[in-house]
Amino acid sequence: MPLQRSIETLEEYLDKLKEYTQKLHICGNRNSYSKTDNDSTFMRMKEDAMGNGQLKAGYNVQHGVDSEYIVWLTVCDQPTDTPTLIPFLKSMEESLSFKYLKNSC
Repeated sequence: MPLQRSIETLEEYLDKLKEYTQKLHICGNRNSYSKTDNDSTFMRMKEDAMGNGQLKAGYNVQHGVDSEYIVWLTVCDQPTDTPTLIPFLKSMEESLSFKYLKNSC
């Protein structure tokens, strides 16, 4: 293999490595991301009229309501609510100027 071709092949590999590194950086701790909206994550959406579950890019929106008013809102890239509830409650508690009393019910 001529030296020039070896150099070109090596440059191609280097370009691919840079591309993969950038994609890993964008993805972060998530399993996926959208090429058109890097901040969103692919999530299973509600079924359509034909009963097909949809996998689409989206966001997980959490909101806290008190007396029919939204008092706190967060938007995240986690597809499920399980890892987002405690951070949501903590951020709400730290940022609101009032505190909710704990109910013993």
